[in-house]
Amino acid sequence: MTDARTCEYVVDLTNHSNRLRLESAVPGRPMKVVVRDPAHPDGPAIHGTGLLSADGRSFAIDVPTPSGLHHQTCDWAKLSAELNTYSEFD
Repeated sequence: MTDARTCEYVVDLTNHSNRLRLESAVPGRPMKVVVRDPAHPDGPAIHGTGLLSADGRSFAIDVPTPSGLHHQTCDWAKLSAELNTYSEFD
């Protein structure tokens, strides 16, 4: 499984719907994002909320966890570069 490594959770780029949502990200518009726990990469997908910053430089992800909401920020350029390695036919 090839995924873009973010701060703590891994954005699941093997998920076609997730890639489509990321490709159409609009700054300031919240979107569903699928991530995985890097400690359990074969575990279930985790659904969080992503938000592209107004300047298009960072992508914030909020993931619900048993201990509360986990927030992490990712470099949008790196995530986009990994996203671009996938074909629309994958």
